[in-house]
Amino acid sequence: MRDRIKKFKSELELYSRMTDIASVSRRYFVIGFFDGVLTILGMIIGAHMVGEASSRLILSAGVATALALGISSSWGAFEAERIEQKIMKDRKEKALLINSKECSIDRAHRFAAYVSSVIHGVAPIIAAFIPLLPYVFLPTEEAFTVAVSLGFASLFVVGAVMGKVANFNVIMSGVRMLLAGVMTALLVTLFSPSHFI
Repeated sequence: MRDRIKKFKSELELYSRMTDIASVSRRYFVIGFFDGVLTILGMIIGAHMVGEASSRLILSAGVATALALGISSSWGAFEAERIEQKIMKDRKEKALLINSKECSIDRAHRFAAYVSSVIHGVAPIIAAFIPLLPYVFLPTEEAFTVAVSLGFASLFVVGAVMGKVANFNVIMSGVRMLLAGVMTALLVTLFSPSHFI
């Protein structure tokens, strides 16, 4: 068992070096997380603007939206990464004058496509549940304030963490992500059909 774990770990390290999977996965996580938080915040704000929001409705629509977003993100990422990873694999084959079918190069690029798609699919689901959580424990109107605050805070934290990874200003990186949440809230509020119907 120990040998299998050791072998699996060394294969992961090799695949990571061959495909830059850490960088690609990090990008997909941030994009997916960003999509998840903003989509659910938009849905929550829109539901409250209609004036008929209930915790049951928001949780039901929110979970369905999160799952649909996760499936969509995962599927889209897999299709995009499958092509990109094949292009990279073909370039390596050409440079090395080999056919890499069923060798480490082929396995590494297939693995990278799967990992990227899973991360891009899971990230928006995790992100979506953050602003939905208050609706499980709090009355609807109180949950709204907490949900929006949690959504904004999670955007700031992810931005700050990415800023730290890239050696950017951590606060400014967090604020940049937070601004996306604020812009979403403003635009959803301004252009809500509830103003016109």
